[in-house]
Amino acid sequence: MPSDPILNVYSGEEALEAFWDPDQCPPVPLVELPERLNHLRKDGVRIYAKLMSALPASNVKSLPALNMILRAKESGEVTENTHTLVEYSSGSTVISMAMIANIMGIPKVKAYMSNKTSTLKLNLLRFFGVDLTVFGGHGQPEPNDPNGGIKQANIDGEQDGWYNPDQYSNPTNYESHMRWTGPQLMKQLPKLALFAATIGTSGTMTGTGLYLKEHAPQVKRLGLVVAPMDRVPGPRYFSLLSPVEFPWRDAIDSMEEIASPESFAASLQLCRNGLLVGPSSGMALVGVLKYLDREKAEGRLDALKNDEGEIVCAFICCDQPFQYIQDYMKKLGPEHFPTINRSELLDVDTYNYDNGWEVTPTVAHAIIFDSNWVPPKVVGIQPHRGIAPAASDDDDFALPTLILDLRDDESFRKCHLPNSLHLPVDASTDPNPYMDPPTMVKLFRTLDARLGANDPEFGGELFKGHKVLILSHRGHSARLAMSVLRERNVKAFCVMTGVDGWKEASLWGNWSI
Repeated sequence: MPSDPILNVYSGEEALEAFWDPDQCPPVPLVELPERLNHLRKDGVRIYAKLMSALPASNVKSLPALNMILRAKESGEVTENTHTLVEYSSGSTVISMAMIANIMGIPKVKAYMSNKTSTLKLNLLRFFGVDLTVFGGHGQPEPNDPNGGIKQANIDGEQDGWYNPDQYSNPTNYESHMRWTGPQLMKQLPKLALFAATIGTSGTMTGTGLYLKEHAPQVKRLGLVVAPMDRVPGPRYFSLLSPVEFPWRDAIDSMEEIASPESFAASLQLCRNGLLVGPSSGMALVGVLKYLDREKAEGRLDALKNDEGEIVCAFICCDQPFQYIQDYMKKLGPEHFPTINRSELLDVDTYNYDNGWEVTPTVAHAIIFDSNWVPPKVVGIQPHRGIAPAASDDDDFALPTLILDLRDDESFRKCHLPNSLHLPVDASTDPNPYMDPPTMVKLFRTLDARLGANDPEFGGELFKGHKVLILSHRGHSARLAMSVLRERNVKAFCVMTGVDGWKEASLWGNWSI
């Protein structure tokens, strides 16, 4: 099948290269926000989200990562003998590099990062095959800090076969946005009046802003930083921009400081309305609205209008929200999220179930009293289990049988299966534990303790080498006990519908075939 970028089809041995190449792909989507997310819509303001989160790596850093490596190949800094990329990064840049390296046949990507990086992020990088080295000291070290990871990446990148793209000082970082983002924006929105992006390493704002300054000087360029000593993943607060080497000051006309709670809240609303974007995207939207609110209050809003009476704005959405879920919970608090109903069940009934461990009263009766009974063969398509097939239910059924009756003392005394073990936890008047959370909590904790290894009556080796048929009044308590025993590697089966079902089958009390 031939490649067709219009239809978003990429074929052949170089399909992955084409899929990652912005020149061979449709433009990154621009989506206008509805009035419920843009309170200035009636003032002629139209706000578009530039979804860099729709790029192949789901983040804006894939563009500089790609451009830095492509330019290094053009300059001969990356050759067929390059075997290692090394970069100081704990996030999107090095993840993008790892994927690009695989596509380009570069065997290894190493990330240097702060030892204060979260375990979640460390594991995310490992998921993408990144080799990790952590450094103590400042979480955002100066580029020339002799004890920092940025400097060490510079040094190590000089080794034969190594290359350090150095996102913090490499101009091909921000050049990627002069090459792709800026031109795309002006083709998509030729009447653009305001562009906004957050500033971290500053590549997006610098590259796009410089392009707009040259090719569309009428566009206002708004840079956004985090409020002092606050944190939104990615952007920096103003005082931390001083060591940034890129000419970001030449790329902006104005700057706004944005607090983290409003950034996370705006991102949450964007996500809930269909745009899966991270906290810095919410921060960018808040910055646009704050800037325009002030222009309106000071009587300058009309100066931004085009010949159609509209103010066309675009803001960058850098990434997706999923790696920041815990941050949303911490920053916004419970009032922003629906409650979990029946939350008391989250700590109980935590073991597995399987329909193959559940039998009818008729089958249970046959297992106990019919020495010729064999499990029915399963017909139809079955999954291939690989070289070493798992033990079958047939093997479990072949074990000698123990019976565990969970009914209350009075019911057990009236009638029970011969040689039954008795653990009285299920009264005939008890609610169904699966429909009544307090009953589930109490019953699970009782069964988990009584069927544990340390229980003097039901622990130890009591069930070893046996299959266990479990009975209760209606089968619910037996089903729960089955899951508890299965967690202990006991071959337990519950009798569904319980003794009540056994009675309905006219088999209860008939201890023969």
